[in-house]
Parts: sequence; structure tokens; C-alpha cells
Amino acid sequence: MVETWFALSREDQADALEQAEYELPDRPAYLLEKDIWVVWVLSVVYNSPFANKLTFKGGTSLSKVYKIINRFSEDIDLTYDIRELVPELLSDRNPIPVSKTKAKKISDKVKKILPGWIESSVKPVIESALSDFCLQAELSIGGNGKDQLIIAYSPLTTADETGYVSQTIKLEFGARATGEPHHTDNVVCDIAAAIEGVDFPTANPLVMDAERTFWE
Repeated sequence: MVETWFALSREDQADALEQAEYELPDRPAYLLEKDIWVVWVLSVVYNSPFANKLTFKGGTSLSKVYKIINRFSEDIDLTYDIRELVPELLSDRNPIPVSKTKAKKISDKVKKILPGWIESSVKPVIESALSDFCLQAELSIGGNGKDQLIIAYSPLTTADETGYVSQTIKLEFGARATGEPHHTDNVVCDIAAAIEGVDFPTANPLVMDAERTFWE
């Protein structure tokens, strides 16, 4: 009988991570655990009311969706469609500013309202999902522009000794473009290739085309 990852005891989860670390030598247990959280957070975001307004991009998309880079990428970069965030400042929903003055006005408005949207919309969705799955994590707003939601999870594994990989998931939001071209794609956990009989989180994010991500 297939069990979901979060239905397993912490002891069974730790055993599975240890086994997968042996099967996947390029992925130590702490990275496999963090990857599960990355995919779970993506699944929560893309099952939320604002899913169609956000585009997944950046290094993690290149790793998880396109398999272009093999290194572990941990941050989740998301573009909020500027046409949805500040429609009143766009001419006929055209995301390209007609002047430098207009561009600054849009940028200033985005910086002003984006942190409040993260606090009032994104944070409660993640908090609710954590409660539904009986998961332990601390949420905080970060970044110089308060444009990040940081999820500090309760780890099963020992942290990276170098300190390079933190036991947090960072959702970083921007709203300077539409996120196009983009399409819906599938994301799975790395550990799923090594462990049978367990249903791991999956996600179907709206992901920016790789060429656009490289261009950015």
C-alpha cells in the first residue's frame, strides 16, 4: 500500500532519507529533505487562489523543471504578473512603461504593495497548509524590500556542515514583468527516484520558458 510522505513517522522518514542518500550519492540526505520541502511549497503555491498570477523562474526552475543544471538550487523565485498587481498604472494592460517616469511610478507602487500582499495573502496560505499537513515550520518576512517569505522547517537531518545550505525555504517575489512566455510543467522530488511505495509531493507550476530565464 502506498503511503504519503507526510503520513510516515519521522523515524521512517529519516530511514528513507538515509536509504536514498545511499542510492543517490550526489544528493546527501539534507539536500533530499530540503528538496521535498521545495516541491511541497511549490504545490501549495500552485494550488492557491493566486496560482495563475505567479510564474516560477530562476535557478531552481532550471534544475527542477528543465534539468539544465545539476547543482542543487534552493530558492523559489516567482514573478507576480504586473498586469494583475498594478493594472491601474498600465496603459491597456501593456506591461512596458511608456517613459522612465512611468517606469519609476510603477516600480515604486510595486515596492509599496508587494510586501503587504505577501503578508496578507501568501503567508496565510502557507500557514494553513502547514496546519493541514501537521508540519512544523516558522514563517517570516525577509529581504531588503520585504519581498521574501522565509519558511524555516523542522529538519530530520543534520545541517550542511559548511553552512552553505540553510534549513529554510525562501520564496522570493518580484513584479516587474508578466512572466511570459511560460507554461505549466511537472515537478517531482529527487528522492522519488530512489524510494518505492511512498507518495511524495508533486507540483504543477506555471514555469517561465528556459530561454527567458537565461535572458533575465
